[in-house]
Amino acid sequence: MRLAYLGHSSILIITSKGSKIIIDPYNLKVNRKFPKVESDIVLISHEHPDHNGALLVKGSPKILRRTSNFLSSFEIKTSKNEVIEFLAVPSFHDGFEGKKLGPNTIWVFTVDGIKVAHCGDLGHTLKENQIKEIGIVDVLIAPIGGGDYTIGPKEFLVVMEQLKSMISIPIHYKTSYTPWIKVSVDEIRYPGIQTFDDYVIYIQSLPELPKVFVFPEEVWQKIPEEINI
Repeated sequence: MRLAYLGHSSILIITSKGSKIIIDPYNLKVNRKFPKVESDIVLISHEHPDHNGALLVKGSPKILRRTSNFLSSFEIKTSKNEVIEFLAVPSFHDGFEGKKLGPNTIWVFTVDGIKVAHCGDLGHTLKENQIKEIGIVDVLIAPIGGGDYTIGPKEFLVVMEQLKSMISIPIHYKTSYTPWIKVSVDEIRYPGIQTFDDYVIYIQSLPELPKVFVFPEEVWQKIPEEINI
């Protein structure tokens, strides 16, 4: 599996068969244009403009959005004849059950034997029923920006422990492209941090001990205007 960081909270995942999944493409608010990129599937965690730019994604993808307040699942067949199941786990954008910032969806799916959870703009640590619904994950992708928007670095580490993730990727953090966010990725503290200098990584196996994979702001400059991978 290849994972490409597209900036802010957006991730592109490419399976070994070539199926493409984009999560939370940004439209407005982020101080750069979303790259030109094709995908089979687009996942939207919530309808804020820095997460819901599905119409910017090329290739007539199937778009999955939060459709209910209860656990939902979807099976999608890609252009590569690969069937992928997506689990939509309801959560909230704040710590007040959505009363301030509304709902949020955690998307959970498995590709190439690797289970991924993208938490969108999660605003709270997980409840017992959510931990049970999601289960243990291999790759956790979750926000760390804190403030009035999402969980912060400390809560990020709590969610890591709750889901027993071996690879955890912080998103939705302060940069010159996202100056309204409170916390930068430099503020996360964990003994097993691995920093990358490119926007694309390969995940073929899991580390023996949990690691936090960091894409610093410098990587944003390496994301091309048009992506063909």
